[in-house]
Amino acid sequence: MPTETHLISNGAIIQDIWVFIDDETPLEDTPSIISLERLKAEADTLRSRNAELGVVIRTDTQGKTKLGEDVRELSPYLDMLSTIVIDFPVYRNGRGYSDARKLREEMGFDGELRAIGEVLYDQWSFMARCGFNTFEVDASIPIDTFNKALNELSEAYQPAVDNQRGVLWRRHGL
Repeated sequence: MPTETHLISNGAIIQDIWVFIDDETPLEDTPSIISLERLKAEADTLRSRNAELGVVIRTDTQGKTKLGEDVRELSPYLDMLSTIVIDFPVYRNGRGYSDARKLREEMGFDGELRAIGEVLYDQWSFMARCGFNTFEVDASIPIDTFNKALNELSEAYQPAVDNQRGVLWRRHGL
């Protein structure tokens, strides 16, 4: 039985207006999240949609994206997308962190970047530092617990999307 989840965006629980649509289901005029395969195959038609559009990037449990998907493949379609969902199938799969940074820093995506799957307490602050602003978490987790986790670590070693300089850079006056 699937675990009940809620969506947290920018520190608050929000209603999820998005619907995940598989490749065979016709799209309606509602905010829809589709696969990268479908986005590429139907891009011309999708550009004329009135409703918001999102895409999900899925990886397998070994960290490889389905069919070799790479977030850089989204480049020609970013202007069509309001949300990009990155799936973490297992907690030890860190590819989504790199994907988030590529989307924010290299590709300039400024829409919703959502983490789903094995999205756990001790990873939330790192995910936020990499550019995620929306998280699908277990519904039993209070919002205060989530917000506390985001601020639990006061220092970082590496620079990230949040522009916080790492302690080593500060130590050397950089």
